[in-house]
Amino acid sequence: MREKAIAHYDGQIGLPAWPVLAMLWGFPVWWITGMTVIMAGILTVVMVSYLVIGRTLPVLPGMAALGAFLLWVIACVTMIDSGERLLGYFYRTTILLFVATAFVYTVRSAGQLTRRRIVSALTFIWFFTIIAGVVALIIPEVRLTTPVGMVLPDGLQSNSYVQDLFFPPMAEIQRPYGSPEIFIRPSAPFPYANSWGVAVVLLSPVAVAGFLQSRSMALRVAILAAFVVMIPPAMATGNRGMFGALALSGTYVVVRMVLRNRAAPVLSMGILGLAGVGALIASGLLDRIATRQEYGDSLGTRGTLYVETIERTLQSPLLGYGAPRPSLQPEISLGTQGYVWMLMFSYGFVGLALFLTFLWGTTLRTWRVPGDVDLVLHSVLIAASVVIIVYGLDIMQLLTIMLVGAVLLRRRHGLEPFDPDDPDELVDIGVAAARG
Repeated sequence: MREKAIAHYDGQIGLPAWPVLAMLWGFPVWWITGMTVIMAGILTVVMVSYLVIGRTLPVLPGMAALGAFLLWVIACVTMIDSGERLLGYFYRTTILLFVATAFVYTVRSAGQLTRRRIVSALTFIWFFTIIAGVVALIIPEVRLTTPVGMVLPDGLQSNSYVQDLFFPPMAEIQRPYGSPEIFIRPSAPFPYANSWGVAVVLLSPVAVAGFLQSRSMALRVAILAAFVVMIPPAMATGNRGMFGALALSGTYVVVRMVLRNRAAPVLSMGILGLAGVGALIASGLLDRIATRQEYGDSLGTRGTLYVETIERTLQSPLLGYGAPRPSLQPEISLGTQGYVWMLMFSYGFVGLALFLTFLWGTTLRTWRVPGDVDLVLHSVLIAASVVIIVYGLDIMQLLTIMLVGAVLLRRRHGLEPFDPDDPDELVDIGVAAARG
């Protein structure tokens, strides 16, 4: 049955894995050159071409909501009121088209773009994110000057959002009024420190999955070492949401494994988790978070902004405004303090509902994936479903969600090829035997 299903989706030519892997393994180059979104556009065309040539589009539950969401986003261009916002709209739409195409392409190319290859590539992004975060602590004042940024018109280069994208800072350097200390918050290889935190939230479970699926002792040691190296930049962010989401992911996996009577993994993860929490507390994390909150009042600012976002969206509830717009609060735009709020403000309540139908629907449909690696990957969708309320998503965070969702849907529907080195294959066989 599995072989027939894979043959149906891979067709006679088989879709190559390189269009998706090129974005993942090449991400450091695309970031340094400012080519990330340009490559996303190019690779979208490539993947669509392969899908059209293959003449077989996968149809799995949830894809209708994703397709309807993209069509609604395209319709929302009618609400754009300036050339500057039109450029931002095209930037965000290019990302959405790319990650949605990558989702469909990954479902379709089960024979080539295997779970092992995707997890390995995303684990590489996790390593790079940690390394960049450490470097950011060493040279926080540095901004990259990308080749793409240099060829932009002067008018665009002066835009703060464009600067963060094409002249990205290594870190955010903040000193709230009255604060006794300066906060150096790593952001590289992303525009903002919160983006770095969300990447860590979504990619850390993938790294655990990479640890579980690997037979290489060197790679396993490197992953464990990277978790230790991650502590200083993670501490520096002072990101409450990041630590909370990591705790949610870990708790979710432990509870699910307890229900499966998996004593050894539960004990190992429990010890590592407690050790990590102890190290963070001992290094002063709670004091740092309290100091930043005392002088920054980010919770109060967010609350006021969310109320304003809802009130403004109610004035254009269907199509939204196409893109974020300035708030009544100085230097803040509505639709920028959480992905849910961006969707609601930019694409209206309909666009928000369609995206959540896809994301939360995929999370529920893949609830019963049987293997340990699958379970750890499923925690990515659990964490994503929560963090989007308070944090935005950049291209790599969205791509991580889409690829993990695609892999889990494939496995839920028996479309993943047999891998004799996959530790979850024995679990799958045992579940199948139990079901008769």
